[in-house]
Amino acid sequence: MHYKEIDHRSIPLRMLCISTENAIKELVSFTKEPTLLDGITAIEYAEYLYGAVFVACQAYAIGVVSDINDIRCLACTAKLSKLSLYKQGSAPINGTTQIEFINALANYFKHNEEWSSWPENETTKALKNFGLTEDTEFLLKSGVEILTRRDSELRLVCEILENWRFWLIEQSFQNA
Repeated sequence: MHYKEIDHRSIPLRMLCISTENAIKELVSFTKEPTLLDGITAIEYAEYLYGAVFVACQAYAIGVVSDINDIRCLACTAKLSKLSLYKQGSAPINGTTQIEFINALANYFKHNEEWSSWPENETTKALKNFGLTEDTEFLLKSGVEILTRRDSELRLVCEILENWRFWLIEQSFQNA
């Protein structure tokens, strides 16, 4: 067993997801007191929390790319690009995998305020392939709901990434 097969990023990511879920539940609970917070404002605040989780997911995915390429090197197989690995492991929806969608959600969070209008780029193409457009209200919340099948449990997003990582490791050894 190669030490890079051990997923040391999973537990911190899951802890972040659980903490974020709890924080969002707390925000929503504030809406029950009319003087504290209205529902729309709570969801707008939650968008920032969802964005932070997607950026952490993006960092996890980049770490997976590094691990997989280190494992591939030991097996004397060529390294693969980040984008090539992002295209593997899950059935694409309109040509975009769940990993590409997670990456696009992170990029949207990081860059959308720079956009004067909705650009034509890989990020918006991936979002559009999952049904999200410039007209989507609360785009990151919608992205979570798509990935979790309306469940909104962020741990399910972690599971998507962990399953992808496990599948890539299996493929690395099968192709060796």
